Amino acid sequence: MSRPLIAHVDDVHKTYQMGNVRVDALKGVNIPFYEGDYVSIMGPSGCGKSTLMNILGCLDQPTEGKYILGGDDVSLMDDNELSSIRGARLGFIFQSYNLIQQLSVVENIELPLYYQGWPEHESRQRAIELAERVGLGDRADHKPYELSGGQQQRVAIARALANDPLVILADEPTGNLDSKSGAEILTMFDELHQQGKTLIMVTHSDELAERTLRCVRLRDGEVEQDEQTRG
Repeated sequence: MSRPLIAHVDDVHKTYQMGNVRVDALKGVNIPFYEGDYVSIMGPSGCGKSTLMNILGCLDQPTEGKYILGGDDVSLMDDNELSSIRGARLGFIFQSYNLIQQLSVVENIELPLYYQGWPEHESRQRAIELAERVGLGDRADHKPYELSGGQQQRVAIARALANDPLVILADEPTGNLDSKSGAEILTMFDELHQQGKTLIMVTHSDELAERTLRCVRLRDGEVEQDEQTRG
């Protein structure tokens, strides 16, 4: 049985005007993403990976083409609508964690729920459960600067899961970690995929790409290769 289409970039172009210079970052990219996908996006520097990730994350919009997310054409939405979509349908995991240093583990995890208007007692309970799920139940009151890099990335993963997103987007999620911590994070991604989550990751890591089920390679703003890697 075929899996539902959950997101689709359809003939997406992105052009930047840098003074008198026109930069074509994406040139007619077509990529379907299906429910439960586990995808790595790879390619050399300047190939369009970051531009594509920004569009997938509703942080930027195509110059031409469509981006369909959960059945809605988000390429036509204004900034307020995009912000609502980000909060409701997407979870983000960054290389630099992007945690708020003044907030505790639990407070960082529940932040997306605060912006979604959850009642405080419900958001706190959800955050505590997620802290335990990523193995940080005993560190729930710690601040990010009191944690290791691997533990901070676990907080970021829990935060990304808080709103039960349609898609989890990860940008070089093991880039700042030592090999042991990186391996632990990769195991967590495997578990999330096994639980049915849809994961899309930009990475330079062949090790991470080999863990995913599908690898999309970009070159010069175009899809060079889109293939199943295993499974």
